[in-house]
Amino acid sequence: MRLLYQFENGVEVYFTAKDDGDAKALVSEGIVEGELISRLGRQICLATARQFHSEIVNIVDCNSAGGADGELPDGDALVTRDADVGLGILVADCAPVALASREGVFAAVHAGWKGIYKGILPQTVRTMRSLGATEISAYVAPSIKSECYEFVGQELDKISEDLGSTVVGRTSWDTVSLDLLESIKQSLKIEGVSRIDASDDCTACGEGYFSYRARRSAERHLMVVVDRGGRR
Repeated sequence: MRLLYQFENGVEVYFTAKDDGDAKALVSEGIVEGELISRLGRQICLATARQFHSEIVNIVDCNSAGGADGELPDGDALVTRDADVGLGILVADCAPVALASREGVFAAVHAGWKGIYKGILPQTVRTMRSLGATEISAYVAPSIKSECYEFVGQELDKISEDLGSTVVGRTSWDTVSLDLLESIKQSLKIEGVSRIDASDDCTACGEGYFSYRARRSAERHLMVVVDRGGRR
């Protein structure tokens, strides 16, 4: 698991790659939680969810984090203001999105086309604001890019209608595609998130990543969002 990004307020984004192995096992065996504790030098509760491409957002803290053996909440976004919680999202080609505010509210989102279609990102931002977040920044970890993501159908038309024509791209073999990153950017900008950084890596054509779309991989990556500074 490697550090990919740090927000100005000290919230950090970690990500596993192919060399780390299947992140599902790393979570279930408590390896990720142990590594976070070792890296940060304090107790961290890892919170995850039972993801199913929904618009459901869960507010969590150390008391409600299920841990390796606990009951997981249904949903595709986790929000907290508890600095002793690490928020974990499993992905293959879908985009893992980290959000953070200067008030100490942060979030992790599983954003595939279905979640974007259903409004998972606006729902997450609004939940953060309900906990006191004002200025929110975002980071998008490695995911499938437009050049590898062939996509047609009414869903693309609806996403384009909602978010603008720039979400429609072209694959490297010149067919219609969904620009997942652009969709995320436009969805967040509508909600007032102006600073959005992103990894350039594509999970489909990039070496070192699992990809369901390109290789039918059953394995997953994990993004963890955690506050480096601890309780303020």
